[in-house]
Amino acid sequence: MTSYLRALRLVNFRNYPDDTVLLGPGLNVVVGDNAQGKTNLLEAISFAVTGSSTRTANDAEVVRWKQDFARVEARVSFDDSSDERKVAVGYAPGQKKRLTVDGASAASLANYSAGGAGVRAVTFFPDDIRIVKGSPSDRREFLDGLLSTLKPSYARAVSEYAKAVQQRNQLLRRIRDGFSSERTLWTWDRKVIELGEEVLRGRQAAIGPLEHYFESSLRALYGSEKAAIRYSYSATLDGYAETLRGAHSSDIDRGTTSVGPHRDDFEVLLGGVNLTTFGSQGQQRLATLALKFAARDHIRGETGEDPILLFDDVMSELDERRRDFLSGYFLESTQAVITTTNLEYFDAEVLGRARVIRISGGAVVDTTSGSVSARELSSQKKA
Repeated sequence: MTSYLRALRLVNFRNYPDDTVLLGPGLNVVVGDNAQGKTNLLEAISFAVTGSSTRTANDAEVVRWKQDFARVEARVSFDDSSDERKVAVGYAPGQKKRLTVDGASAASLANYSAGGAGVRAVTFFPDDIRIVKGSPSDRREFLDGLLSTLKPSYARAVSEYAKAVQQRNQLLRRIRDGFSSERTLWTWDRKVIELGEEVLRGRQAAIGPLEHYFESSLRALYGSEKAAIRYSYSATLDGYAETLRGAHSSDIDRGTTSVGPHRDDFEVLLGGVNLTTFGSQGQQRLATLALKFAARDHIRGETGEDPILLFDDVMSELDERRRDFLSGYFLESTQAVITTTNLEYFDAEVLGRARVIRISGGAVVDTTSGSVSARELSSQKKA
């Protein structure tokens, strides 16, 4: 079963007061000048599909200025059925977020984001380069986010593990300062180990397939140099419990938990070189794209379904060969929504097979599907 978004309505979302955009399968190109709402539209699609923003942890930021709520509604179509699924996410500051599927409340945010809406999404925003360029927490967030879209139980384990580590850290500081006994630490050890092992099992099972997909994607984008992902454990799954307990004294001294999946990392390698430390900006950007394509392939391999692709300003820093590769990649995807300020990044044949959506001032001003030349679209853009 393959699914895609057919329509999206945005109410008080970022700079959109109330607007509807119609989408099609395959490639959808969102074009407009800077600061008109292209990125906000991608964020709204992701919000509708996952129940959360890909750009901020503070949901209040998506609410339009001087408004008291934001809401996105979407219609999900399925290629093997004439039925549609109606999903909606509403948020008002100070209130619980409302997620509905065909009018009924979703069981949980974890269930909703792991396919409960009927479709999953892989997103790319320019600052996602931090996955390769940034800190270990950025890479852990990418990996955990991917695995959470596959299994609600994994999302819950990651969340509960973080809380358990925080509680254990508080206890470590109390023991260090003489307010608690070290004997009380064993209780939190058991909780942290139980949840940490679940997280480690999920990552351990995924890293091999993800590396395979990443190597293939980066080869297509970059060239023949061997690419790899190398996971770095603070403690392996088999030795995790023993290593955590063996770190009691040092953990008490520092007042923090030094062992576990919250301390792990993975290296992104090209030709044996760590791109985080030694990669150029261009190499890091291509590696980030390859990780996103690998995420798409991993979701497809695990579920048999294609996620939709939401890629912001992906063409602007690529050369013509790589733009052509990405154009073909997006055209053959179940659904891709790509933003740009310049339609000349796409050739006439590509645009003739795509749906072009023009954005201006937080509103959809024009939509054109198929049989439109790049010159015609470019002239419309300047009008």
